[in-house]
Amino acid sequence: MRVIKCLFVFLAVLALVPAMTMAAAAPTKDAVVIGKAEMSSAGTGVARRVTVPLMLDNTQKLVAMDIPLTFGKPGDGVNLVNVAYADRVSYFDEKITNIDNEKKTLVMGLISMAYDPSKPDLEVGSGPIAYLTFDVTDPTVESFTIATTRMTNPSHRLMLVWHETATDGNLQVKYNDNLDFSISVPVSTAGAAPIPVSYALDQNYPNPFNAGTVISFSLPERGKVNVSVYNVLGQTVRVLANEDMEAGIRSVNWDGRDDNGAPAASGVYFYRISANNFHDTKKMTLLK
Repeated sequence: MRVIKCLFVFLAVLALVPAMTMAAAAPTKDAVVIGKAEMSSAGTGVARRVTVPLMLDNTQKLVAMDIPLTFGKPGDGVNLVNVAYADRVSYFDEKITNIDNEKKTLVMGLISMAYDPSKPDLEVGSGPIAYLTFDVTDPTVESFTIATTRMTNPSHRLMLVWHETATDGNLQVKYNDNLDFSISVPVSTAGAAPIPVSYALDQNYPNPFNAGTVISFSLPERGKVNVSVYNVLGQTVRVLANEDMEAGIRSVNWDGRDDNGAPAASGVYFYRISANNFHDTKKMTLLK
């Protein structure tokens, strides 16, 4: 019989039954790292936007992850604006995200099976588990550092969690917390995209999505831009942008909430852009 993995919650939210024991694992080839940064010309109202993938190389089937990170330095003009989870972990029951741009910290907690005992562990493999998008408002910033950190109250440290059955038949929870890293992310205006020659609305990414998604679009000239989300009845769910924007490749984020801050229900939604005489609509899917 499979064990319901709602028992696996990290540190402050980790609730393990007394029959289980925690054991640190011997060092493995597991790795959590930051991948190659991608630069766009700008986020809304800022000079530069940088997206970096958070890569996971796991040699065990995983049931949970605790990922606390720091980024940049206080007051450096680097702000984390979105965390979009990748397809590899899209089926996870819990993907908890806590961004603090004042303290420059990000805490991500992922649990494969918090509610549904039929969901599988994360298979052994390599690839992105999330995409971190930063806005850099200070033109003098040439790079910033993303690094692991350890926190207290509540306690967090970078940890990959799996379970094994011991020889006595009891379930043993194992973890690897020997995974620290510190990586410098370059920020270069040379990588910025040129001014587009025509209007365009891109497909949101990721799609389908859970915790958040990014909608990008091209503006060949300055103008008033409205980007809104609608349900299948044509009712406005969220206005993501309604402002003047400079020409360039722009993007807005939707966190899956309506204009009142309430979580939107799972289902199909439409997002529409109106910019000068340009209008376009695309479909996206929210999964909870």
